[in-house]
Amino acid sequence: MSIVRTFPNSISGFILAMNTAKAKKDGVAVPTDNILSTATSTRLDTDVTNYNNGKAAIVAANQVYHAAVELARPQRRLLRKFIISFYNSLNNAIALNDILASARAFYGLEISNKKMPDMKTDAKLLAAAGLLIDGDAARRLAGGIAIVSPTIAQVTTTINTAKPIIAAISNAKTVVTTAISSLKKQNAEIKDLITHIWDEVEAHYSLDDASSKRDQGRLWGIKYTGHGELSEITGLCTDSLSHAPLPNVQLYLVGVGKRVMSDADGNFIINTSLYDLLEMNVKLIGYDDKTITFRKEDGVPLILNVVMVKTVII
Repeated sequence: MSIVRTFPNSISGFILAMNTAKAKKDGVAVPTDNILSTATSTRLDTDVTNYNNGKAAIVAANQVYHAAVELARPQRRLLRKFIISFYNSLNNAIALNDILASARAFYGLEISNKKMPDMKTDAKLLAAAGLLIDGDAARRLAGGIAIVSPTIAQVTTTINTAKPIIAAISNAKTVVTTAISSLKKQNAEIKDLITHIWDEVEAHYSLDDASSKRDQGRLWGIKYTGHGELSEITGLCTDSLSHAPLPNVQLYLVGVGKRVMSDADGNFIINTSLYDLLEMNVKLIGYDDKTITFRKEDGVPLILNVVMVKTVII
């Protein structure tokens, strides 16, 4: 049986370690009881503020992004509907010989191709809308008849309404990406700070017996992981909204070295000798990644259910 210090490897882990240390430091009866050095204490105060603000910026940016996606969803559907209706009318007119098949070239389409333009992404959807407007103007200038269902005026109004709303998604996503990048730039400093805190705390209690030293260290946010008796962590992976079981969820218990997958019914089993404060990373295509921190007793089976949140698709 052995117990080792385990460094956090996620944003939530960094925040937990720092917030715990700061709460302990700020809670001492008198400043002289603070066991951290002045330099480390100052860094802790600054870094906790900066890192928590960085995390908050990501959360706020994600909220704006998700709101933009929700706002754009009906506009996206309406725009696709009008584009499809327009090209159906064009194809019908070609079938009736009211418009020549060669007119498809004005819209960047193959002359013999009755398929719709590629609108699988927002960028392609907006490009298809722009090409429709420009192409129809060129076709009409060349003497072509007007499409009446829908009219080009109706399509133009729909495009002008939808375009800025859909474009806002990309802008919001850029803010999210920038916020994440800014937080990652702090990681090297945060890792170094946590290392200094843990080293200073353990040095202060170095004359205590091992169990007492760990107990004191945990109060300052030090994470210890033990290797003891083999036991199981079991659970069920479900969707946050439908509560339906989720198969093929990847679960990685930090320190184990291998991943397990949830079965067809969403159940998983992890056999491990690890105990104390543990961390598990969870992934599934189409869902947000998540990190779960939990405590497990030595040799005692644990039930840990996992709820996954769908990633917003744009």
